Amino acid sequence: MKTEHHVRYRTVSLIVMIALLAIFTFGGCFRYSFSGAMTGDIKTLAIPLFDNRTAEYGVVESITDELILKFQQDNTLMIVDEGEADAVLFGTLIRVIDEPYTYSGEEEASSYSVGEYKLTLVVHIDYFNRRKDENIWSQEVKAWGTYDHSTGAPEERDAGFSSAIVKLSEDVLNLTVSGW
Repeated sequence: MKTEHHVRYRTVSLIVMIALLAIFTFGGCFRYSFSGAMTGDIKTLAIPLFDNRTAEYGVVESITDELILKFQQDNTLMIVDEGEADAVLFGTLIRVIDEPYTYSGEEEASSYSVGEYKLTLVVHIDYFNRRKDENIWSQEVKAWGTYDHSTGAPEERDAGFSSAIVKLSEDVLNLTVSGW
């Protein structure tokens, strides 16, 4: 009788462990979204080209393009021309900050060199409801990416920009559709 109880207990334990393993393995595969949580009567959105208050060339085009792509992938709000939109997402690139992020070199020789830089984008966003003629929210949003500076090639810095732009776009999307 003890043996039968022991076998049943081990079988149940095994099933529970397999179920937990499946939950942890596949649980992250399902997409959780705040989509539609705070969009209300807003169904369409325009994202005009951001303004640029920096000396950086081509960055606002990349930010605007990535934002449009993120909103299209999210599919909560339909992207339309400004004249047809319920709301408009205005943005201004305020600053681009490059600062040392990691160092390499020998401590004894005190000859450190910068290994990686951290590139931070600072953007001011205004989310405007055209139907009600009022600002829904205004916020400064920062995002960063890192890049290797070993050769000094422009492509290295571009990698930092790309990473920061993707993060910035995800943050703005979440702020817009979730209402945080």
